[in-house]
Amino acid sequence: MLFEETINKFKDKVAAAVDQLYDSAYKSQVNENDLLLVIENGLKKEYDEATLKRLKIAPYHIGPDFIDFRYDTFYQFINYYRKGIKSKEAFFKEFEDDKTRKSFLDFYRDFQLLLYMKFWETDLILRRLSNLSNLAQGKPYYWEYSQKVFNDRRNLIKDEIQKPLKDICPLFYTLIDEIYFNQIRNAVAHSQYYFLYSTICFTNNEEKKYYKLNGISYDDWEVMFTKLMLLYNFMIKNFNQYQSMYQDKVKDKHFGLLIYFPEKDLKGLQKTEWVKYDFSHKRWRWNQ
Repeated sequence: MLFEETINKFKDKVAAAVDQLYDSAYKSQVNENDLLLVIENGLKKEYDEATLKRLKIAPYHIGPDFIDFRYDTFYQFINYYRKGIKSKEAFFKEFEDDKTRKSFLDFYRDFQLLLYMKFWETDLILRRLSNLSNLAQGKPYYWEYSQKVFNDRRNLIKDEIQKPLKDICPLFYTLIDEIYFNQIRNAVAHSQYYFLYSTICFTNNEEKKYYKLNGISYDDWEVMFTKLMLLYNFMIKNFNQYQSMYQDKVKDKHFGLLIYFPEKDLKGLQKTEWVKYDFSHKRWRWNQ
């Protein structure tokens, strides 16, 4: 359950942080339309040279892939919950006694903790954040995907996504500080927590040197989780906003929009390809 009062208190702050990241990525992108690749999951497939020649295909893809399908599964899981918004007054009126209300709230917190873990375990979300961070730093879009890199999530989130944004996107940098705790994600994954005296208590605080939390109060958890859901909502809002912008942009382009690859051609120039939007099927495709 998400409460209107908490959402209204923090939505503008979170919106500003996420907008700052997307806007910085768009303004600082090295190659035009790199942000479109973030939206469309530009991916370099791991084909060997013989396969590429035999099938006469390029290793670069846009659109759904297995990590996109995994994201869609997560989206279906979280989407119903993120729409469950009520005022605290309306919510508390539903219960006749404190015991029943407590049971429901404990259930919701358990479910929230699961959603929290799954959010930070969803590779496509982290891949988008990683490339948005790259673009905001003036780096080109990173086409490759390695499961090994995404298995080291703390390093990816804190060192590669967040840390370089301290001066570039300070609002987003602060937001990540407020909502990401590897210890909480780990505690949920291994059921190393319990509820006691209005606190979520963690029992994994001695496992690693940066696991500092003994627990978090219910009120602080409500704020943290609400900010996480707001982050997700405003990522979707920006995703749709820039998707619409690129669709409008391509309408009057005969060849489409130009996409840049990291390799060079035989003339020593950066390889490129045109991409168009198929409005009838609602998808982007190579203009070949």
